[in-house]
Amino acid sequence: MHDNLQISGIDAAIVCVYFAVVFGIGVYFSRHQKTTQDYFLAGRRVPGWVVIFAIVGTMISSTSFVGHSGNVFVTNLWALPQFLMLPVVMVFVSRFVVTFYRRTVRMSIYDYLEKRFSYPARAYGAAAFIVSRVVDMSATLYFLAIPVSFMTGIHMGWVIVIVGVVTLVMTVAGGIAAVVYADVLQGALLVGGALACLGIALFRPEGGPGAVLSTAWDGGKFALGDWSFSWVTDNVWVFLVGGAIWAVQRYALDQHIVQKYLVAKTDRDARKSAYFGALACLPVWGLFFLLGACLWAFFQLTGAELPGDVARVKDNIVPYFIKTQLPVGAIGLVIAALAAAAMSSLDSDLNSMATVIVDDYYSRLRPRASDREQLMVGRVAVALLGVSAIVFSLSWIGIGTAMEFGVQLFSIATAGMLGLFALGALTKRATARGALIGIIACILFTGWATFTSVKLPALDRVLVDLGPFNYGLNPYLIGVFNHAIVFGVGLAASVLFDRKVARANASLKAVVNS
Repeated sequence: MHDNLQISGIDAAIVCVYFAVVFGIGVYFSRHQKTTQDYFLAGRRVPGWVVIFAIVGTMISSTSFVGHSGNVFVTNLWALPQFLMLPVVMVFVSRFVVTFYRRTVRMSIYDYLEKRFSYPARAYGAAAFIVSRVVDMSATLYFLAIPVSFMTGIHMGWVIVIVGVVTLVMTVAGGIAAVVYADVLQGALLVGGALACLGIALFRPEGGPGAVLSTAWDGGKFALGDWSFSWVTDNVWVFLVGGAIWAVQRYALDQHIVQKYLVAKTDRDARKSAYFGALACLPVWGLFFLLGACLWAFFQLTGAELPGDVARVKDNIVPYFIKTQLPVGAIGLVIAALAAAAMSSLDSDLNSMATVIVDDYYSRLRPRASDREQLMVGRVAVALLGVSAIVFSLSWIGIGTAMEFGVQLFSIATAGMLGLFALGALTKRATARGALIGIIACILFTGWATFTSVKLPALDRVLVDLGPFNYGLNPYLIGVFNHAIVFGVGLAASVLFDRKVARANASLKAVVNS
């Protein structure tokens, strides 16, 4: 965007101090990383309150801060229904899922898939997780680079590289212990930065908070969108269903969240942390939604006009407000908060993906590998995955707004994992062969639906156009249907092959008896 630094020395110093503290956390905890249990699970001795902060920090990112606020500014609270099912889902997760994992798996939750089906199911689950995390990490870095570049004048590419490398070094050195304790600092910064923005948006216009909120209400910023059901267009019901599946996927089936349950000292601490950590995300998300509505009212009441490049790209709205309305010092705080929001998600993703690579792949290739060797592989995996996310994120530059595109990609990249876990947990008739057939059906459907319906922002077209054979429903539903396909096809195939085997055995027995 710009070649010269455009923030004050005070703001730059605040950001540098933040990076130095995070780097110091990584160095401090590096002294305690002697085994894979230390590096991936922190010896299972992390206090419950720290786990709560870690869950919040993992789930809230710069994507939430910039993307959700910008969406509400331009439209309304259409994304809110996705989160309304979270309390219901977390009652089930905290009561049953958390304790099950702590007593069933060693480090990776995909260990369960092998125990229930076979190793190919475990390998598929681990691969789907890694792909979804790399996609999410690249989007997180990209959404951080947008506001920071706009406010500071530093090129987006340099923002992505700097934040990515600092996060990488901290995670490689300090392991999961550095991750969870850094999340405490990062979560506090994030909420503080968002509150600073909201305070100015509420109190600076004439008439104060009452005028701001009533203006936003009259402008329809608190509406939830279309309540009429449709399989094709966006509506509340699609987001409610998608939100329930999203909540189960993230809090019960994603390694980077489940790993937080495993580091807690006791089962009771883990259950409480899971529930209250998830619930604590709701007011933070709500804060971002409220900020977007109040920003719209702020510009209406003050008469300030948005420049053309800001008005055209909704991801620039929050950065423009920060740059033009916040005082010196507060800008540095918010930039640090945005970096914290991104890093608290990135470091968890990196450590959890390394856990999966070591536990689900490397230990199978080299079952006699020493713990020290596995620890080294874990650190190398963190480095390689971090670099991959940075490179992928750099490729996003120039595509314009990407919030919806990122959500669609994540939904698709989950690759039917909820359906696969449900197939194993909810029915005894499912077999390894049936699960494998369900996985293949899911891959074929997801590939067809994605390539024929999801538009690349840079091209504004789908990759493959099959005319009347294109997937024609809402792209968000791809991440719903693929779970159903894994479960339905997997169960049907299991029952079908079960019957064939039974008939073959019966025929063989009849021949022997005759």
